[in-house]
Amino acid sequence: MKETNVICPYCGTGCGIKLTSHDNKIVKIEGVKENPVNEGHLCLKGLYGWDYVESKDRLTKPLIRKKDGVFSKEGTFEESSWDEALSLVVSKMKEAKETYGADSIVGNFSARCTLEENYLAQKFMRAIIGTNNVDHCARVCHAPTVAGLAKTIGNGTATNSFTEFEDHTNCIMMIGSNPENAHPIAAMYIQRAINRGAKLIVIDPIRTEFAQKADVFIQLPPEYNIPIINALINHIIAKDLYDREFVENYTHGFEYLKEAVKDYTPQKVSEMTGVDAKLLIKAAELYATVSPAAITHGMGVTHFNHGVGNVCDISNIMLITGNIGKVGAGDLPLRGQQNVQGACDMGVLPNIYPNLKLVTSLKEKAFFEEFWDCKQPLSTKIGIHKTEVPDAIMDGRVKVFYTIGENPVMSEPNTNHFLKGISKLDFYVVQDIFMTETALKADVVFPAVSVGEKQGCYLNAERRVQLNDKTLDPKGEAKQDWEIICELAKRFGATDFEYEKPEDIWNEVRKADPVRFGGISYARLQGKEGIAWPCPTEDHPGTPSLYMDKKFFTKDTKANLVPVIFVDDKENMIDAETELRKKLDLPENYPCMIGSVDEKVDEMYPISLLTTRKVYQYTVGTMTRRSKVIEYGGDSHGPSAEIHPDLAKRYNLKNHDFIKVESRYGYIALLVEITEVVPDNIMQMAFHYWEGLCNELTSGGWDYTTKTPTYKAAVRMEKITQEEYSTIMSLKKMKFKTSKIIYDDYHHHE
Repeated sequence: MKETNVICPYCGTGCGIKLTSHDNKIVKIEGVKENPVNEGHLCLKGLYGWDYVESKDRLTKPLIRKKDGVFSKEGTFEESSWDEALSLVVSKMKEAKETYGADSIVGNFSARCTLEENYLAQKFMRAIIGTNNVDHCARVCHAPTVAGLAKTIGNGTATNSFTEFEDHTNCIMMIGSNPENAHPIAAMYIQRAINRGAKLIVIDPIRTEFAQKADVFIQLPPEYNIPIINALINHIIAKDLYDREFVENYTHGFEYLKEAVKDYTPQKVSEMTGVDAKLLIKAAELYATVSPAAITHGMGVTHFNHGVGNVCDISNIMLITGNIGKVGAGDLPLRGQQNVQGACDMGVLPNIYPNLKLVTSLKEKAFFEEFWDCKQPLSTKIGIHKTEVPDAIMDGRVKVFYTIGENPVMSEPNTNHFLKGISKLDFYVVQDIFMTETALKADVVFPAVSVGEKQGCYLNAERRVQLNDKTLDPKGEAKQDWEIICELAKRFGATDFEYEKPEDIWNEVRKADPVRFGGISYARLQGKEGIAWPCPTEDHPGTPSLYMDKKFFTKDTKANLVPVIFVDDKENMIDAETELRKKLDLPENYPCMIGSVDEKVDEMYPISLLTTRKVYQYTVGTMTRRSKVIEYGGDSHGPSAEIHPDLAKRYNLKNHDFIKVESRYGYIALLVEITEVVPDNIMQMAFHYWEGLCNELTSGGWDYTTKTPTYKAAVRMEKITQEEYSTIMSLKKMKFKTSKIIYDDYHHHE
């Protein structure tokens, strides 16, 4: 028997897990009691979601699409040697670079990979290929959190740790998140705080489990976060409940904010949203007077055309009440994958290096050219965001696409548009552990390894770096992601990718950003607690709570209060910003944000679609749907559309009837679930299933700052027969489970 400690491969909580293996198979899973993140507790995914490691579907050899023994985009997949597959990929990348330039190649990398692997992936693209076209799944989740917090406090990460909820937090404001489903162990600490007597405010369109036990539940219409938060700020200022000393000493822009929210009284916002003004007043007074108060937010804040504005407004209310720089206070964004914070920190974004400095900086360019011993100049051009890739392919800018550990055919919005885009690629490379819906559409597929088969570091939502030990040997000829990247780099002639082990790569990361990681060595990480950055020296304990000295990561260390307003029509957002800047007499570079509803319902599409997660499944189901207890036990009936009883009655629907749902972008068929947790005229749908993929319905709308998708749409539905449902399922199986690229061309979208 062999025992090793790994980091849970699911959400961004970062729970410690002890794996026991025998004969290269996992035989026991249990939580690490000494790990402060989870104290030995595990959610059902962490405990039962491991069957995928031994799945018969695992990739074990490289695959190349061939016809008559040679590569052909019209061919079928054949097993190949590593040398043949790697050489083909490098030749296609070189050809694209020489013919169209380095920016014709895009890398879409992964929060499933370790810190070391993400660092190498962006280094490969920047130093070897010569482009900043690197991105990952933060683009479709918390990029607005990063940008919004950066505008206000200078840094886009969590300010505090989950464990502080239990003993220190006296009021929790939960906005647009459902941790009991998506982050159950983080939810455990919130529940412990409530059991101790902490107050709970929930702001959400859906009556979640926490909403049902909240002291104040504000059930807002979808996309109206800004008016709600502005109403709370308005009341806090009007009743002199803000922290005057903190505002005067540690912030800029209070007068701008005060003027911006002047018209957002609880009474006016009540008329706008239908939320009782008394609830708005109670929430404002609870948050402002019960200290320390913490905020936790999720995709219900970021998936809007004004996601950055939402985050700025959350930061505004946190700052004016002085609820930052205290244990038990601050903002804890609930990150969706176990290393999504880490991938950001490693520079897997089109605008920053792995020290969080901008790629446009000539100073940083010079530093990394020397640090990486570059044979060509680094680019100062901000790269393509992953959500721009389909359009960039179709207009001829992108020719080669390299995807590691993501399944964008399932996870990107407006599926048909994405499929149409990749159908025009010259060459597509996918690196994964399974033949995913995306890998099926590739030209070359590299077999990678799972969490249990690699060593390296992960960085959770609290900024905690933890070491993941290797438990199992790879399946077949599969390789660790860092090994594959190094093999590609060497075939380009690189001489500085000669790493023997992940620790060598990590030590390079520590030198690239000594302030955050200099003191975090593998030796120190052999314990079970992890270390939160910044940790500049080996005798530094790490920093679980930021800003305790009230100094923010801005130029003058003061935070910015950012005025944020809401307009009824998104076509007026640009004019509204111009008018707001003029009205407030804002300095040229001082930020302000505007929000609006992205896609309104109408007579043709009268229902608002919201997308969500189920507690049983994880993202697009690549791992959990291959785990028996989860797929066939907890989640036995699969995809469904949740609607209110009144909406069901108007459509003459009963529970588990079959329905067809259509938007301006696509259609799907699935079962209906009738529940009162969803308001009337709203449809809620999880995105885990190819059989009822809600992203076929979601729009191409995005946040105007970060290009993060809204993942929403106006839809219509109709009742269908089981025979009609079966016909649609046959079409969807051809679309998602064959190597042919099939898409429905919705011309009214194009």
